[in-house]
Parts: sequence; C-alpha cells; structure tokens
Amino acid sequence: MVQALDITIIAGALPFIASDFNQLSQLNWIISAFNLTATAFIPAWGQLADIVGRYATLQAALIFTLIGSALCAGAPVSAFTMLLFGRALQGLGCSGLLILTKVILADKVSLKENAKNNSVFAIVGGLAYGFGPIVGGELTQVSWRWCFIINIPIALVGMVGVHFLLRPIMLGPQTIRRTDDNTEMEGRQTFITRLSTLDFGGQFLFLFGMGLFILAITWAGAYYPWSDAKVIVPLVLGSLLVILFLVWEYLMMPGSALALRYPYRRAMLPFNLILSRNSGLLMYINFITGMAMYAVFYFVDIYFALVLQFSSSEGGKNLLYYIPGLAVGVYLAMFACNVFPRQTWYPLFLGTVIEPLGITILAAALSWGHLPTIYGMLALTGVGTGIRLMPGTLHAIGHYPTQIAPLVSMMSLSSSLGGTLALTIMLNIFNNHLSSSGISVSGTTTASFSGIATLESAEQDYVRKMAKEGIVLAFYAISAFLWLGVGASAALGNAWIAKGGGEEVGRTCEGSFLGSLLSRKRRSNAEKA
Repeated sequence: MVQALDITIIAGALPFIASDFNQLSQLNWIISAFNLTATAFIPAWGQLADIVGRYATLQAALIFTLIGSALCAGAPVSAFTMLLFGRALQGLGCSGLLILTKVILADKVSLKENAKNNSVFAIVGGLAYGFGPIVGGELTQVSWRWCFIINIPIALVGMVGVHFLLRPIMLGPQTIRRTDDNTEMEGRQTFITRLSTLDFGGQFLFLFGMGLFILAITWAGAYYPWSDAKVIVPLVLGSLLVILFLVWEYLMMPGSALALRYPYRRAMLPFNLILSRNSGLLMYINFITGMAMYAVFYFVDIYFALVLQFSSSEGGKNLLYYIPGLAVGVYLAMFACNVFPRQTWYPLFLGTVIEPLGITILAAALSWGHLPTIYGMLALTGVGTGIRLMPGTLHAIGHYPTQIAPLVSMMSLSSSLGGTLALTIMLNIFNNHLSSSGISVSGTTTASFSGIATLESAEQDYVRKMAKEGIVLAFYAISAFLWLGVGASAALGNAWIAKGGGEEVGRTCEGSFLGSLLSRKRRSNAEKA
C-alpha cells in the first residue's frame, strides 16, 4: 500500500512540483528517477529475500523509503538534483516493498490460498491507487512537500509493525544453491558470500543504459536536434549498454559462460524465463499495464492542470473516476479466479482488450474536451487494469511454482519499465509538439505555471491549445503498444485454480489456450458435419 500511495500521491502533485522547480519540460525525471532504481533493483530484492531472509530485507526497504522521503521533503527548489536523488532512494525502497509483500504472500501457500490473499491485497492496492491522487491534490494545496512527509510516519509504523507482528512468521535466509542446482555451497554461508550471488554487473549495465537512453529521448527534438552530439552520444551509449545488459544476462543462463565462471550468481533477468512462452508474454502484458497506469495517473493530471487549469485538489478528485473501474476489475478478477471459471486466461485476455479500448477513446475525449467521456474512459481503463492485477501473478505461479521470487520480480520490473518508457515517450512527443509550434519548452515563461500566467491571454490560450494537442498525440502513440498486448494475451496459456481447500494440483495449458479452444470447436463442428 505504501508503494501504491507513493506513486499515486505524486500523480496529483507532479505538475506543481515540476513547476516550483521550473522544470515542467523535464517533469518525467521526477518519475524516472524513482522508476529506474525501482526497476533495476526489483530482481535484487527477490534475491535478497532468500540471501538474508524476509525480515531484514523488508526492514531495509522501509528504511530506504524513509530516507528518500525525507530528502524529497527537504529539497530546496534550487536543488532539483537533491529531489531526484531522494526519488531514486524512494524507488529503491518501494520496489522492495512491492516485491517482498508478494514473496511473503507466496511462501507456504497453495495457489488457491494465494488467490484469496492476492484478492485482499488487490483491493487494498486498488484503494491506494484510487485515493492517492486525491490525497496528493489536497496536500499540494498546502504544500507538495507533504506528499513526501506523509510517507515518513507510515514507514515508521510499518517498521514497528513488521518487527513485532510479522517477524516470527517470516522465513529466514534460504540455502543458496548453484544456478544448475547441483550442489549446495560448501562451508559456512557468510553474509559476504551470500551477497556475492547478486548480479551487480547486470544492475550496473541496466541502470546506466536505461538512464542514458531516457536522457537522450527527453532531450531529443525539444532541447537539441536529433543530430546533436548531446542527443546522439547518450542515445548510442545507452543503447549499447542495454544491448550489453541483454548479452550479459544471456551469458548468465545455466550452462553459459558467465554462469560457469560464477556458479552461485543469480541473473538479474533470468533469460530462461524470458524465452519461456508464458513468462515472456506475461512480461509484455505487465509492461503495457505499467504504460497505461502511468499515462492515466500522470498525463491526465497534466491535462487537468495545464489545459483545463484545474487546481491540484480538483485534478486529484477527477482522477477518482478511475476507482469504480478499478474496483469492478478487481471484483471480476476475484470472481474469475475464486468462483468461476477458476482460470487465469479469461480475466487476463479480457483486461488486455478493455485497457487499450479505454485509452484510445480517452485520447479522443481529451481532444474533444468532453469531461463526462473522459471520466467514463478513466473508469473503463481502470476495469482493464484491475482485472489483471491478481490473475497475472497466479498465472505465473501456476506455470512456474518453483521460481516464484524471480517471476514476481520480472513481472514488477516489466510494469515499472513500461511506466518509465511510457512517460519518456509521451513527454518527448509533448515537448516536440510544443517546440514545433514555436513554443520554447525550456524558456522561463513556459517552465512553470506562474511563468505561463504572465503571458498575454491569447498567448496563454495558444500554449494550452498546443499542450492539449501534444497530450492527445502522446496518448495515441502509447495506445499502439497496448493494442499489441491483445495478440500477446491471445497467445497465453492457462492455469486452473483448485476448488475447495485442497492444495493446487497445478493443471496448466502451456500453449495458446485460445488456440486450443478454437481447435476444439473446429473438431466439434467437423464431427457434427
């Protein structure tokens, strides 16, 4: 819940925070700084849970969240870098909270029990996602710093609660085995020995590669021409580091060169799971889920603040329309997984169709400026998101019951990466549209709301008109990624959840479940003929 609140509270405050720092055109960094560390260290948290135990890892995640929130709350408006560093620490801590709650839930329970547990957490997370923008908007009316201060007592209470209530039931350090699962580590497994199993090389390549890539895309066109060295150098270097990261992770596969040299080191991104049909498809589905959620939370709020000139409170309240849809989606997922048909494919496929439909019509509604349609599409998009929050995890656990921690990590990594790239792409389109319309995105009059307010009335109207067009184009651009998800979900297999209180029998369909349904129908029709 802390992780969900952090994401959504900032959604209601983001434009106003960026405006105070005179960084409206680079507001994506407030989110990207959070997401880059969150994404890079998601797999590490899953590994640390096994290396040092669930309790110590969960407390460390809460401490990082606490320190990061304090730095953000105290950052002077002249120190944008300090704010970003605090956001990076917040991302580090919140990714740990996200992963560890799922890993702890998955410990010692059947898929049936996991479905019930995830239902509860989906409801709590859904409420946080829904009310977060409202809380953020109201706090911003006083000061956006309260959006970060509020995390401090929550983290402190969480640390105390974990120590006294959860510590006795949490699993301790797990036995570290070779990546080929042949033999256990010989001798005493010291902390340093356990720590050496982390994939520091992969994390370094990913963090710096993606950071440079996002920097290049943020600058390209709006700040510097695409042909400028300030764009080409980080773009090429970032792309090379990302490619090296993928090669590194491939060589970390069991039996490959790096795996043979470092037999106890765990890859940040288990390539065998990426190459596996269902886990690879689930990664893309989670990727587009992150894209849709971040587009709704952040760019719709920018539309409310910049185009419609809503206050932070009004903008946050208008994002509340996402809640009914999210609640309906979560309920449908609970029904599909716990009551009927007790399968994961149906809610996953349905959500993957509904979500891009909602985003596409939302883009048109933003262009029209028709608020009832905007609110309706926020709700519809929420249905598509909510219906997939729980079944994706259950689908992964059903297919790969012995690899829960890396799977949960990969799915969360995909969602964060999708959100990061969505904001970067959308802001690039937005900034470039303004620049091509003769509006300087780095000028003093357009770097903050107060600067825009000093323009002549006709100039203000022109800026807001171009801003609206840029936001609409950005939504249409990411909708293409979402529609590709329909094909990915159609190619998914299925997982059946046992009825009653018994243990899950693990019945799954590895190939395309939709394909098998269509094949059976064709055979049935042929037999009747």
